[in-house]
Amino acid sequence: MKKRIYQILSDPPKGDIVGNTISIGILLLIAVNVFVGILETVPELNKNHSAFFFNFELVSVIIFSIEYILRVWACTSQPQYQGMIKGRLKQMGTPMAIVDILAILPFYLEILLNGLIDLRFIRILRLFRLFRIFRVGKLAEAFQMLGHVLYNKREHLLISFAIVIIVTILAANLMYLVEHEANPAFSSVPAALWWAIITITTIGYGDMFPITVWGRIIGGGIGFLGICVFALPVGILGAGFVECVEDEVPTEKLICPHCGNDVHEPVTKSND
Repeated sequence: MKKRIYQILSDPPKGDIVGNTISIGILLLIAVNVFVGILETVPELNKNHSAFFFNFELVSVIIFSIEYILRVWACTSQPQYQGMIKGRLKQMGTPMAIVDILAILPFYLEILLNGLIDLRFIRILRLFRLFRIFRVGKLAEAFQMLGHVLYNKREHLLISFAIVIIVTILAANLMYLVEHEANPAFSSVPAALWWAIITITTIGYGDMFPITVWGRIIGGGIGFLGICVFALPVGILGAGFVECVEDEVPTEKLICPHCGNDVHEPVTKSND
């Protein structure tokens, strides 16, 4: 029973109707909680429907509490959580379990402390529970592929990130040199660094802009350079995804008609 409960609540296998139904139901409840939490910040709605928000949260916290307790109780059925106390403490120390308890703990503290402190800001941690969606079906496989790509291309991504930092700092120093005397907005390199960041990222808030001729020339070049610089990690990730997809293409054993050696080609290619 413990093994089955833990399987349903943690990682139901494909084709498990009960497990996947409960898993999807929990995910929908998390999503609705996020949506209701957004609506609760509207003063008019909070004032006119405070009872609904409280009751909805009460029901949600009860469900999440039952889920958490059952998972902690059933975790000892897994080899990595052996031991009545040690195993459960180990499971409670996992990142997702910590997020789960932090997501429901503020509700109980508010009741116990009778509103002496407002812990609603901690409820933002419920957003992290949305990451569970990556454990469902094809999304789980896609998320694992993303992790492999980031790991395999970590050195290239770090290099591109270093290039972005160098270009940003260089841009801030250049704009400070040509603008600080005529433009008080560029009074220091840190102040110019803000402009460099929003320019290189192509956001362009417009709160800071060069006014000298050289400043505008340099600013235009930096804005164009920002597009090129941020194309680097995009290209690296794109190439990484292509490599992962090609690695997953099944192959079949072929015999070369000329030399008789084995030839491995993707099954999608012609034998010719």
